[in-house]
Amino acid sequence: MKLNVSYSTICEEELLLKLVPQYLAENPIFCLFWQRGSNDTYQVHCSNEIYSLRVYRHGLRSREEVDFEIAPLNYLKEHGASVAYPIAKREGGYVSEIHAPEGLRYVVMTTHAKGDEPEYCGRKHIYEEDARLFGASVAELHNLSEDFETEHKRPRLEIEHLLDRSQDIVGSFLQENSANRKIIDDMIIGLRRTLDKVPISNLDIGFCHGRNVHNDNGSLTHFDFEFCGFGFRIFELATFNWGIWDDENRSELWSSFLQGYRSTREIGTEDLALVDTFVVIRQIWWMAFIMGNVRYFGYNDATDSFFNHQLTNMKRMMSSASIGENKF
Repeated sequence: MKLNVSYSTICEEELLLKLVPQYLAENPIFCLFWQRGSNDTYQVHCSNEIYSLRVYRHGLRSREEVDFEIAPLNYLKEHGASVAYPIAKREGGYVSEIHAPEGLRYVVMTTHAKGDEPEYCGRKHIYEEDARLFGASVAELHNLSEDFETEHKRPRLEIEHLLDRSQDIVGSFLQENSANRKIIDDMIIGLRRTLDKVPISNLDIGFCHGRNVHNDNGSLTHFDFEFCGFGFRIFELATFNWGIWDDENRSELWSSFLQGYRSTREIGTEDLALVDTFVVIRQIWWMAFIMGNVRYFGYNDATDSFFNHQLTNMKRMMSSASIGENKF
């Protein structure tokens, strides 16, 4: 019998023979399926270079949203930023289309970000320096993208996308658990009360990348702009803080990150006061990302155990940030 497919893995050899030659990448030798995430990443090894090939999941992004992602990469490259920038096709443009069993999928090739992801635990003095370097590089991206504009559209990294949409997704998983649904709703009410005290016009709003960076002996390259967009820059800073939440050296790492950021760009007082609030928002957004992709990641990633663990973390975050009435 014939069954429909919701998510296929494209053959490496097919990509190497039929798609890679469309790009300005000389002497491709082999292609490796490297990582499955929100999209699929392949490595294309040429005689003198390595490239990254992203195969977008069917239906995840519109062509408009993919074109949005390409625009800041080219802009930042032209303005001297260290980013994994897109490789042009021989006939022009950057985006290819492939017809997978589940439907249309977009493909983009970029340069490879050399090095490894920084680690922020273990040898304290080394990782504090990594945090400082990362902070400075994020500030540089914010500075260089200050005048970036594009005609292409993507959801803005503001309350409607980060909180409202996330609340809808998480809430849909809790339809039969009214107690936990109320806890989440009450938390979001507390977050909104905190946000309502600060005029949005007072916050730093502009282009944001996300979090992905590789460190190659002190040289940092930003890559994977899958979640980029215009929005609250404090959300991007809070994402780093969220990532080190459970680290025993969190205070020192955050201080080093801020030191690096402020060495290149200042942070407004009202932005900084909302860091803890946006750490919680980042947690809710991440939960919604996992729950909203269970068809592709597997329902095992969104069990009651997963939710209860994340809810415990959220309660700690809310308490630490002194948000709401701490009744959770």
